[in-house]
Amino acid sequence: RVLQAKEPPDMLITTPETLQAILPGKTMKKHLKGVKWIIIDEIHELACDKRGVQLSVALERLSKLVEVEPQRIGLSATVGDEEKIANFLVGVNRRIRIIKASVFKGFNIHIEYVTPSIEDEKEGEKLGLPSSSIARIKRICELVSSHNSTLIFTNTREHAEALGAQIKALNPHISIEVHHGSLSREVREEVESKFQSGEIKAVVCTSSLELGIDVGAVDLVIQYMSPRQAVNLIQRVGRSGHSIEAEPKGVIIASGIDDFLESIIITEFAKKGKLEEIKVHENALDVLAHQIVGLTLDFKELPLKEAYETVKKAYPYRNLTFEDFLEVIKQLDELKILKFKNDFIKSRFKRAFKYYYENLSMIPEVKHFSVFDFTRRKKIGVLDQEFVAKRCFPGLEFIMHGYTWKVIKIDEEKLSIDVEPAPPSFQAIPSWEGELIPVEFMVATEVGKLREELIKFKENDYPPFLTQKTNAEALKKISEALRLSTKNGPIPTNKKIVVERFENAIIIHSCFGNLVNETLAMALLTILNSKYDINISFQIDPYRIGFVFPFKPNPKIVVEALKSLTPDNLIDVINAYLEDSELFAWRHWHVAKRFGALEKNANFNRSKAKMLIKVFYSTQINKEAKREVFLEKFDIENAKKVLINLAKGEITLEIVEDEASCSILAYPMLDKIVPREILKPALPEKPLIEIVKERIHSKTVKLTCLFNGDWSCIKTVQNVPEKIKCPKCGSTLIAVSNIERDLEKVIKKKLKKHALNEEEKVIWREAWKIASLIQVYGKKAVIVLSGHGIGPTTAVRILRKPLKTEEELYNEIIKAEREYARTRMFWD
Repeated sequence: RVLQAKEPPDMLITTPETLQAILPGKTMKKHLKGVKWIIIDEIHELACDKRGVQLSVALERLSKLVEVEPQRIGLSATVGDEEKIANFLVGVNRRIRIIKASVFKGFNIHIEYVTPSIEDEKEGEKLGLPSSSIARIKRICELVSSHNSTLIFTNTREHAEALGAQIKALNPHISIEVHHGSLSREVREEVESKFQSGEIKAVVCTSSLELGIDVGAVDLVIQYMSPRQAVNLIQRVGRSGHSIEAEPKGVIIASGIDDFLESIIITEFAKKGKLEEIKVHENALDVLAHQIVGLTLDFKELPLKEAYETVKKAYPYRNLTFEDFLEVIKQLDELKILKFKNDFIKSRFKRAFKYYYENLSMIPEVKHFSVFDFTRRKKIGVLDQEFVAKRCFPGLEFIMHGYTWKVIKIDEEKLSIDVEPAPPSFQAIPSWEGELIPVEFMVATEVGKLREELIKFKENDYPPFLTQKTNAEALKKISEALRLSTKNGPIPTNKKIVVERFENAIIIHSCFGNLVNETLAMALLTILNSKYDINISFQIDPYRIGFVFPFKPNPKIVVEALKSLTPDNLIDVINAYLEDSELFAWRHWHVAKRFGALEKNANFNRSKAKMLIKVFYSTQINKEAKREVFLEKFDIENAKKVLINLAKGEITLEIVEDEASCSILAYPMLDKIVPREILKPALPEKPLIEIVKERIHSKTVKLTCLFNGDWSCIKTVQNVPEKIKCPKCGSTLIAVSNIERDLEKVIKKKLKKHALNEEEKVIWREAWKIASLIQVYGKKAVIVLSGHGIGPTTAVRILRKPLKTEEELYNEIIKAEREYARTRMFWD
């Protein structure tokens, strides 16, 4: 920035955040006066979040600095509502011209549903993967091998990592790498360079390669599982065929019934240009606070009316009332960030400067925690910081990948969580890692409609609408699965809600998309909690709402609650839920940060967050947090449509009476919320003791003679003899240590009577204690000391116990490992 200030560039390529940073600068401000053009690439991405709102006001601030109003140019290949995006770009009362590409390139998109073979089942057993996953991975490998350069898109970072590892395990000869936002910049750039040069044939990636980055010629795009939105599909498949004559080519590898049907509908929408609606954050008060402070840094002092008129020129604030504007000013004055006096606003420079530059980014910094099975020392998954902050504590039982786990320890510094397998329990809550892109109402309802249509078609009589996108064999398989589901009750569609119970869970089949289902679920939860005063957990997806009760409920109680909801009481019921919800506490915390009411690095705390809501209850902070939640988490408008149609009878509601089994369409939800052995046992193959025994026996340790220090050897614990002695001198003073530790060096130094430093003294004393234990207990001592976090003091306590069986010994090791995990923060 210093170099740019000294020698301004002809063209500045920057981010919205960096523009915010340079606007108040004295020197850069002078250079910016000559700006003639402002080009915003992928403008649709900015229009739907607070970064875009922030940029829209920044452009108005820039307009106040320039000598001649610059031309604004927005670029995008995926715009649904062109007028809205154009207005967002230029602001209020400026001329607009929308230019469309004269040639629309078609898309060659094919959807595949791969069924596993007997060979896939055998390989799946060996690798511990479902046979369906093996079949999909093999098909991906075939596609990669038959093309020169392939991008493979997944919807989450976890999927990208898992898929990349699985492809390499199944086909090590394929040159493939992984690319996502959590990797370092150096790693990402290296992958991009290798792909461009042809050194690797394929990259498994997330949205990190969806926009902007030049990766050279791509002749195929594979979308692993549904892209969830038409906009994503167009952007991703559009990465291939980058020449005038080339046609973008993509293959969607679907998994499951919903995924397959959803992919068909989204592909149809993409081809018709029917894209998802962009929701602009209108009158975002936290962004407004930040930009008002920016104006005071730009001009030191300015009239209140002038600041208000500047902000109102930006499209997201065109309807901002003066009352709301004034309340934000007063809030900033109370927080001592700016001064408001005699209809003028002025920055309190030190506080204003710190607040402004600490909050350049409107994106909350959300970390990810790695989850480790403590008994196996193996990573089993990832949890989003939001879930950890709101729900996690030692002792909590939760469900991940269909298994029940109990939290032992949360390490905030290392961003890790130690867990152990737990017995199936209906008190366990479903886990989640971040948030998938929501499937919209218009997509989910069409999927519901397609379910009904598909079972009516005869084999080989499918319409072109379907056969142009996929093959008859895939359609036949999905049709058969849907017909099989009718044995348990009616097929849920866009016009039919079906409710079924399995054990303590109730599934509401509702084909209305993520946001409508989230809206209905939270409203129902509020009604059920207030009526029965019980603890109920829930989970949603685009086609289902799942509730878990502490008892076996009658489905009629959920049906009655749903019928009691009306378009008129919906918002009131949601507001009642939000008052004390973890969702609102989390959002409110981050809004308070963006207002400057909390320090930037303040870590979320449940009790403090609830207290903060009370402190700022009647302020603009509370108002903005609610506005944000209602826009991003709920779809009130379409939820009301569902309730109206339900009341009219245009949407019917049916209860499945057969509670002995569940329908095929219920399984995707039950797999998340019900830890029953019928679905997936927590430890299907071996008891816990066997797992720990295998882990300890396979551990590599170093044996070292303390008598002369001239002998050591490396062995697995399994191969250590029962009685241990030095083959050179016959001494039984043998210590065991990690192979990395250079114990011989310390022994020789001690034997030569050289002074040991403090660290070496600790190593020497510990080695003697260990050698003494091995003299008495032999291999048994080595086994105990190989337990995670077990030192000589704990080992003595275990070895002195009158343990009669091997099982008792390993039980004691497991207890000690758990205790170490629980108290590790005090020892590390």
